[in-house]
Amino acid sequence: MSDNNKVVKFKKRRTVNIGVIVFLILFLYISIHVYFYFTNDQLSIYEVHEGSTAVDNRITGLILREEQIIASDKAGYVSYYQKEGARVAKNASVYSINENQSMSDILASTDVPITLTEKESAELIHKINSFRNSYSDADYDPVYDFKENVQSSVLDILNTTLLENERALMQQSGENYAQHIITSAESGIITYYIDGFETITADMVTADMFNLDNYKRTSLRTTSIIDQNTPIYTLITSEQWKLVLPLTKEQYEKLNGKEQVTFTILQDDFRMTAALALQQKGSEYYGILTMNKYLSNYLDERFLEVELDFDTIKGLKIPVSSIVEKDFYLVPLEYLSMGADSTDTGLIVETYDGKTGEAIFTFTPTDIYYQDDAYAYVDAKQFAAGTYIHSSTSSERYTLGPTNKLTGVYNVNLGYAVFRRIVILYQNEEYCIVEKNTPYGLSAYDHIALDGSTAEDQAIISKNGF
Repeated sequence: MSDNNKVVKFKKRRTVNIGVIVFLILFLYISIHVYFYFTNDQLSIYEVHEGSTAVDNRITGLILREEQIIASDKAGYVSYYQKEGARVAKNASVYSINENQSMSDILASTDVPITLTEKESAELIHKINSFRNSYSDADYDPVYDFKENVQSSVLDILNTTLLENERALMQQSGENYAQHIITSAESGIITYYIDGFETITADMVTADMFNLDNYKRTSLRTTSIIDQNTPIYTLITSEQWKLVLPLTKEQYEKLNGKEQVTFTILQDDFRMTAALALQQKGSEYYGILTMNKYLSNYLDERFLEVELDFDTIKGLKIPVSSIVEKDFYLVPLEYLSMGADSTDTGLIVETYDGKTGEAIFTFTPTDIYYQDDAYAYVDAKQFAAGTYIHSSTSSERYTLGPTNKLTGVYNVNLGYAVFRRIVILYQNEEYCIVEKNTPYGLSAYDHIALDGSTAEDQAIISKNGF
């Protein structure tokens, strides 16, 4: 009876949890990669772009012209006969003085219409659109320039209307306006503003004159009555003009000995060449550019920003930290061969059978990193020093041994580091400008190792960022 009540217990069979095993494997894999990521040096990547050294040669210069301020010898209301920038001959009528009424009063009291020509209308629209497109709340000075420009255009229109209808105005009003017409004592170009630089010559220039915050200019045209000896206009009597540039000592020394220099006026991207004279005043250095053309293009300007083209070097801009030097075998060009079944370039290497002692000639593909008229540069790490190579066109052989260094960077476009030769055109402490489109060299938008010392030839790279 008791035997029938016995219960036999079986041991529970243990099963393997596949999910746990997979999780442990993944965890181990990730842990190893994280460990190597933080313990190994990471290769940072730099993208190559075109650059130049010209940015260091941007200078704001002061325009000097041969100018005379012409003042009125009478009091009264001025009628201007010439537009801003007009060229006048000697004895040409420039303005008149009316002792009784101003132009605006005369026109307001009559029925003579004021009309705009298509050219005048287009000029006004252009000035308004230019102001609207360039306006910024952060810079209010252009508002005053815009006001002056538009006011000048309106005065031109009023003057033209008055002169064209002078006889009709007198008939309508029944009055004879006493107009004293003033002519130009000599030929020149008319401008209607003064700024205090009219009598300045190049040898009078000081560093304080280039402080644009202190620059003020005054418009001379007005519809109000003027007193005797009031400036009416400025007459530019010569086509020759000068641009005085404040220079650093380094710029001065680089320009010393040059008789002319090429530069670009940044305002309109206009490139020109001018005669150059240098001047030193104690610790101040100046370059004086003299031009005989294009004066009228910059009548409204007293200061111009230019970019000197001297010592300008353009190419590919790369960081100095990327640059490395590497040894290469010098291989005479006649020892380069082509593979029998491919277009690969390589060397025919001579070895010997260890048992028979017979010579074995093996074609070994190799990369060419640079070549001149006599030699190809082959990686010194690919072959042992003293290796014999043969020419495919003769029985002569050459012993690998002589080496030379090449300067370059490691290109990583393909995911592994490849040495590329560079030709340095300019270098400072942070970056250098290298020649572009050189054989076996770099191109714009190539990716290179930011720190050349952390890269190894043909090693697969781990990108840390561009």
